[in-house]
Amino acid sequence: MLQRFKMAKRALLAAPRTYYSTRTAQMPIINNNNNKEDYKEGDELHGFVINEVSRIDEMYLDAIRLTHSKTGAQYLHLNRDDSNNVFSINFRTTPMDSTGIPHILEHMTLCGSKLYPVRDPFMKMLRRSLATFMNAMTGPDYTMYPFSTQNLKDYNNLQSIYADAVFRPLLRKLDFDQEGWRLEHTDLNDKNSPIIIKGVVFNEMKGVFNENQSIFAEKLLNYILPSHTYSVCSGGYPLDIPKLTYDALKNFHNKYYHPSNTKIYSYGNFDFKNNLKFLNDRYLNNFDKIDASISSVPSETRWTEPRYKHITCKNDPLAPNPERQSVIAIGYLCNDITDIQTTLELNIISELLLKGPTSAFYKSLIESNLSTGFGPFTGYDYQLKDTIFAVSLQGVKSDDFKVIEKVFHQTIDSVIENGFEKDHIDAVLHGIELKIKHQVSNFGMNLLFGLTPLWNHDGNLVDSMRINKLIKNFKMKLQQDDKYLNKVIEKYIKNNQHCLILTMSPDDNYQLNLQKAEDKLLADKLNECSKDDLDKIYENGLVLRNDQEKNQDLNILPTLKISDLKNDVDRYVTNDILISNVPVQLSIQPTNGVSYYRGILNTNKLDNELKQLIPLFNTVIARMGTEIHDYRSFDRLCQLKTGGLNFSSHVSENKDNIYNYEEGILISSYCLNHNYEYMWKLWSELFNKVDLENTERFETLVKVEASDLSNGIADSGHIYAMSSAASLISPVAKFKESISGLEYVSRIKKITQNNEFLSTLNKIKSIKNDVLNKSHLRTAINLSINDDNDKKNIIEGLREFYDGIDGQPDNDKSLKYTAGESLLVNDDKNGLEKGIHHIMPYNTNYTSKTLITVPYNHPDFAALRILSKLISSIYLLKEVREKEGAYGSGATVSSDGIFTFYSFRDPNSTKTFDTFDNTYDFLLNYNLKDTDLDESKLGVFQNLDMPIAPSDRGMKKFLMNLTDDDVQNQRMRLKNVSKDDIIRVAEKYLKPGVDGIKVGRAIIGPPNADLLDRKTQNWKIVEQ
Repeated sequence: MLQRFKMAKRALLAAPRTYYSTRTAQMPIINNNNNKEDYKEGDELHGFVINEVSRIDEMYLDAIRLTHSKTGAQYLHLNRDDSNNVFSINFRTTPMDSTGIPHILEHMTLCGSKLYPVRDPFMKMLRRSLATFMNAMTGPDYTMYPFSTQNLKDYNNLQSIYADAVFRPLLRKLDFDQEGWRLEHTDLNDKNSPIIIKGVVFNEMKGVFNENQSIFAEKLLNYILPSHTYSVCSGGYPLDIPKLTYDALKNFHNKYYHPSNTKIYSYGNFDFKNNLKFLNDRYLNNFDKIDASISSVPSETRWTEPRYKHITCKNDPLAPNPERQSVIAIGYLCNDITDIQTTLELNIISELLLKGPTSAFYKSLIESNLSTGFGPFTGYDYQLKDTIFAVSLQGVKSDDFKVIEKVFHQTIDSVIENGFEKDHIDAVLHGIELKIKHQVSNFGMNLLFGLTPLWNHDGNLVDSMRINKLIKNFKMKLQQDDKYLNKVIEKYIKNNQHCLILTMSPDDNYQLNLQKAEDKLLADKLNECSKDDLDKIYENGLVLRNDQEKNQDLNILPTLKISDLKNDVDRYVTNDILISNVPVQLSIQPTNGVSYYRGILNTNKLDNELKQLIPLFNTVIARMGTEIHDYRSFDRLCQLKTGGLNFSSHVSENKDNIYNYEEGILISSYCLNHNYEYMWKLWSELFNKVDLENTERFETLVKVEASDLSNGIADSGHIYAMSSAASLISPVAKFKESISGLEYVSRIKKITQNNEFLSTLNKIKSIKNDVLNKSHLRTAINLSINDDNDKKNIIEGLREFYDGIDGQPDNDKSLKYTAGESLLVNDDKNGLEKGIHHIMPYNTNYTSKTLITVPYNHPDFAALRILSKLISSIYLLKEVREKEGAYGSGATVSSDGIFTFYSFRDPNSTKTFDTFDNTYDFLLNYNLKDTDLDESKLGVFQNLDMPIAPSDRGMKKFLMNLTDDDVQNQRMRLKNVSKDDIIRVAEKYLKPGVDGIKVGRAIIGPPNADLLDRKTQNWKIVEQ
C-alpha cells in the first residue's frame, strides 16, 4: 500500500493517546516479565544490547531500546498492559528515480519467501489470522511491514511470515511481471490481439493520480525538496514505472533490505524477549554489518530566494464552480525532524494559524472568498527529514494567485505584530491534553505510525513521547517572552527564503495528452522489440497465467484454527435509565477521566426534501454561532472545554427487515470529567439559541463543503460505486446514496453553482425547528468515575440540559423505523437488473455489482458473510487482481442485506462484471475444502473480534440495536456454517437469473461503449 504524502494527518508527534485495555486476549496472556526493573542498560539479550530503559508516564508504558550487536539493527519495544500487540519491520528506503522501485518491492516481498514458497502468502494469511491490522506501506523515505493481533499464536505466525518475506524473499520474475509491470496481449490466446501494459502497481498509481490533489501533493514534495529522494515519486509515476528493470529491483533489495538498515518495533504485553531470540537465531545472525548510512537523507540546502512552479491537471466535473478549479500552495521548509521541541511548537503554531474560524488564515483566505477552502495538504508536516509548513487553497481563480500571495504575507505580518490571544493558545493546549487522554483500540499501531518518521532519521524517540515535558518547556518559553511565538513565526515563515509557491490549473487537453504519452510509451516499447521479443511477450503471458492458475500447497503456511476463537462475545454492562423522560444508556468504563456523550435525533418524520439536506445541516449547525456567542466565540469555547460538538448522519438497518431502517442525526462530544458542566451548557446553548441568520457565514460553509466533497472521490471510488449500485435495489441504500453518495455531491454542487444559499438556509432552519429538541432523542454516556459523586454530578448536569430544551419525549418504539419500500422506484418494464455509469475523467475504473438478500438476523446471513469472504480470497483475488491487474477486488455483505462485489483502480470494467457474474459457476466447479471454509470463517471473525475502546463499548446496542445476545447468536451461526450452506446460499442468491433477485451495477470511470451492448442490464449513462 502506498503511504502518500499528506499534510497534517498524523497525530501530534508520536500519537500521544493512551489506551487502557481491560479486554481479554484470544489466548491466555502469559506473564511476560517485561518490567523495566528487570533490564539494565548494557545488558545483552539474544544478540541485542540494551541501550535505554525509560518510563513514559503519560502513556503508561516502558520503552526499551536495543541494538543488535552483529548487524546494528535497531529495536524498540514499548511494554504496556494492552492485549492488542504490534510488530513491525521498517526499512529506510530512498529511491532516486520515479519507477516506483520501493513500492513494487513492497508488493513483491510479500509474494513468497524461502520458508513459505507459495504465491502471495501475505494475501493468504489475511484469511488464516485474527490480525487486528495487517498491511505493508511505502512512504517517501521508508517501507514498513506492520501487523497487530491479540492472539499469541497468531502473533508468532505473522512474525514468521513477515520476517521471512523481508529478509529472504523469492523475488521471482513472474511476481515482478504481475505486481510491477509487463507487456501482455489483451487476449492471451490470440497472438494478434493488441499488446498493452499491465501490472498491479502500474494500475494502482494510475488510480492514485486520478485525483488532482494527489498530483498536486506529490509535486509539492518533489519541488520543495528537489535535491535528493523526495524529488522523485516513491510510489512510481505511471509513465516511469515501465522503465524499471527486474535486476534494478533485486539490487535495491540487496542494498536496502539489510538488517543494518532496519528498525524493528514491538508493542504490548507479550514477552518481547521471544522476538529477540527469534530474529537473532533465524535471521540477523546470518548477516554481517554494513554501512547503513547509504540510505541516509541529507538536509536540504536552503534556498536564497522563493521559487515558483506551475503545473496542470484535468478538469474536475464535480467542481462546484467550473471557473474556480485552480489550486495554490505556499510552503516553507522548516526544522530538522529530530528537533522535537521545535516540531511541537510549529505544530501548535499551525493549529493557531489554520484551525477553526478564529484562525488568522481562515479569516483572510477563506472568509475573504479568495478560495472555497483549504486544500487537503494544509498544515505542518513532520514526516520527512526536513519538516514543511504549507497553506494550500482550493477553488481559486488563477487570476488571484498574486493576490493570495500578498494576503498571505499581510496575514503573517499581522500575526507577528499582534500575536495570539491567550485563550486561543489555551484551546490548542487543551486539545493536546484531551488527545493524551482520549482512547483508541489501536494505540500501539498509531504510536508506530507517529514514531516511524522520527526514528527513520535517528531522532530521540523517548523524548518525543514525553509530551508533558515538551509542553512544560513551551509554556516556560511563553512565560519568559510573551513574543516568543511571534519570533518563531518570523524565523520559520516571514524570513524563511526556502519558500515554494506552487500553483495548478486545469488543462482541457490534460487527459488527452496523458493518454498520448502512455500510447507513445507503449509504442516505443514495442518498436524496440524484435520478432523474437514479441514472441516472448506472448509466451510470457501464457507462462504467467499458468503460474497464476497453478494449484498450491498452502499447508506450509501457519494458520489459526476455529478452536482458537473465543466462545462468547465480550460483554459490557450498560444501564438503561430515563433522565427527564429521555432514554439514556449509561456505561461505566475505564475511560481515563473522559466523559463520552452521544445522542440520536430520529428524523423519520421529516419531509423527504429536508432529509436530503441533513448532511449539510450536520456540517453547519454547530458552526453558525448562537444568540449569545458569535460563531468564532462559540467555536473557541468548544475547543477550550470539549473535543467539539459534532453532528453526523445516522442510518441503522433493522436487524429483522431489510426494508426498514432507523434514520437520524448522531450528536456526539467528549470532555475531561471536570469540564462536563461546560459541555452540557454548550449543548443547551446550541439547542436553544443557535443563530441561523448569518447568510454570509452559511455561504462560506457551503462552499467549503462543496469543495471538500469534490476531493477524494477517486481515492474512494469503489465506495461510491458500491453505494450507487446498491441504491438501485435497496431502499436503505437509496437513502444512504441520497445523503452520502455521488447524488449528494451533485446536490451540493448544484446549490453552489446556482447560488441557492438563501432558500437552502431556510430549509436548514426548518430542519432545526423539527429536530433540535428532545421529542425523538435518545442518548448514551460512557464515563469513568472516581466515586458516586462523579456519576451523580454528571447525570444532574445532563438532567438540567434536558429540562431546559423543548419537546416532549416520545418513547413509542414503533416510530423508530422508517418503512423504506416506498422509496424504491420499481420500474417493472426494465426488469430486475439496473446499471448506472458515472463518466469521470479517470484512467482506471471502479466497479460494483449488488444483490439484495436477507437481514442480519436471518439464518442465511451468516452463510452469506462466509461466502463473501470465501469468493474474495479464492476467486476474485486471482481473477481480478492477479490476472487483470486491478489494485483490489472483493465481495462483502452488509447488515442491510446487500451482497456486494467491487473492484478499484481497475483497468477493466465489463470484463470485471463478467467475472462477478461467473461466481456461481466457479463455485460449482471448485473443490471446496474444509480448510477453505475455516479460513473464510477466520477472515470474518478477524473483523468481528476487533478490540473495542472503552469509549465505544455498548455502542452496537445503542447505534444498531444489536444486543450481546444478537451478536453471540450470529457468532454461533458463523461457526456452524457448512460447505452445504455455502453452495445453498450461492445457488439461492448468486445464480444468474434467480427469480426475484434484484441486481444493481455501477461503474465510475471513463466512457465505455461496451455497456450499450448489455441491454438486459438497463444501463443509464450519467455525465458528471
